[in-house]
Amino acid sequence: MNRDNIKNKLHTWFSRMIMKYSWLRIKFEYKEDRGVFLVSFSPVSQIELSEEFNREAMQFADEMNATYGNEAPLFTDEEALFKLSDNAEVVGVCTSFVTVSNPLPSSTVISVQPRRAVCSWTSSTARTTAETGRNFRQTQLEVSFAYAA
Repeated sequence: MNRDNIKNKLHTWFSRMIMKYSWLRIKFEYKEDRGVFLVSFSPVSQIELSEEFNREAMQFADEMNATYGNEAPLFTDEEALFKLSDNAEVVGVCTSFVTVSNPLPSSTVISVQPRRAVCSWTSSTARTTAETGRNFRQTQLEVSFAYAA
């Protein structure tokens, strides 16, 4: 089933991203009514400073869209395009995924364990814009340009 495959890919990607970006917080859940996972990244203040994170996130969103089409997850920053419920899973800043093999051959257990986060961002990064896939959120800079035009 695509839902399980998508969830596994999300967990794998989230684990890599929160290890690489200690400031990153990801909130996500599956919405039955839409038939897709909704994913929200925060804090936007850090996201806007990280050209590398934006590039990786857009590439991942494009790959998911190419593979899963209408079932691909939808992405936003700080729930700007959609709201997630109180039951949404949250990873990052204080938590991370740890995958533990289960004795049952067809299952994996995902446990969330606390980890220390060190937020160090002493230098600002130049802002740039890049073309995004159809299911990815706009950066604040792109929104500002759109309103100015």
